[in-house]
Amino acid sequence: MANIVGFETPPLVEGPKIMFFVPVPEFLHDFPFAMEMSPGSFGLPVTITVISTWFVMAVLILIFRCASSNLDVLPSKKQAFFETLYEGLDSIVEGTLGSWKKKYYTYISTLLLFILFSNLLSFFPIPGISIKDGIFTIAPAFRGPTADLNTTVGLALITTFTFLAASFKVGGPLGYIKGLFEPMPLMFPINLVGELAKPTNISIRLFGNMFAGMVIIGLLYTAAPAVVPAPMHLYFDLFSGIVQSFVFIMLTMVYIQGSVDGHEYIED
Repeated sequence: MANIVGFETPPLVEGPKIMFFVPVPEFLHDFPFAMEMSPGSFGLPVTITVISTWFVMAVLILIFRCASSNLDVLPSKKQAFFETLYEGLDSIVEGTLGSWKKKYYTYISTLLLFILFSNLLSFFPIPGISIKDGIFTIAPAFRGPTADLNTTVGLALITTFTFLAASFKVGGPLGYIKGLFEPMPLMFPINLVGELAKPTNISIRLFGNMFAGMVIIGLLYTAAPAVVPAPMHLYFDLFSGIVQSFVFIMLTMVYIQGSVDGHEYIED
């Protein structure tokens, strides 16, 4: 008798797979991101990266609600723990941005937490079970969003808009353009390449480290599944994830600090 359920080992390393489609009306069939689900039926693909991003956002919302509930003048252990984390990050941001901390602390702290939890998602794998065409599959339910170039480029673009807005605030658009020609007009091509390199640098750096770690761990599981991978997870998923989170926000703060160029922050 034929087996009712078969077993399949999913690939250790693969690109972001499509989890489901959101159907779109006929007039959106020509939309650039619409894909054909079946003959005459189109939809917008939702990948595992999007699902994982939603999961990270939900976890952060729960943590924020927990940290901000039942606050008291005499802090409990929970409140003291979160206040210690807040003060530690506050001192890091102030040490780099100075008075501009008031404007950018919320963005920097949110950016750090999102990247950190996204990086660590593969260190705490949550199993996902699916049965399709009689094939029983167990695989991680989520995939680190930062191992997808779309996520890191999106974060880099937000950071780029942030430090460009800071430049426009202190010197205006003309002041920013004028700065590209300093200290002499011949430096314009180099300065322009330097500006374009900023988002490229931080997006490729984060994506490259997280995706490379995933690839290396996958190769180690194939070569020596019982010996090597467990301790290597501590480096590629835990240590590297934490370090890359701080590298991203430190570069973000350096770019913002360079844009304000010593100006003191004046509240609007």
